[in-house]
Amino acid sequence: MPKSTKTPPLAPVVAGVEAQALAVRMMTMQADAGLTIAMRMPILMKGAMGDSSGQREATKAVVEKVSAVMESGVAASCAAAAFWWGLALNPLAQVDIAEASAKVVNQSLEPFSRRTRANAARLGRRR
Repeated sequence: MPKSTKTPPLAPVVAGVEAQALAVRMMTMQADAGLTIAMRMPILMKGAMGDSSGQREATKAVVEKVSAVMESGVAASCAAAAFWWGLALNPLAQVDIAEASAKVVNQSLEPFSRRTRANAARLGRRR
């Protein structure tokens, strides 16, 4: 029986690439967040004792988290809306829900990823 010369569909490959990129982003964020927490704790302890630089760092941490949550919500909404609009405008297109979901998650994690990377770099060179 002759082998088929058809190429396999690329959708599973693309979804796998998106999932792998998501896993790498999550591991990098976890490492950066751990470093940031470890380097921020002594500064926050000083702030608890009345040091103004520690109190500024605590304020900065809270403001960053609130703005990251807001930006993440907007990014996730935009990515989901782009998926649904694309589906509505081209209903006959092949749709891969796994790939679309991974894209939405990647877009929603971008603000957190950017901030954790920046904080780890900033606090690492602080000394």
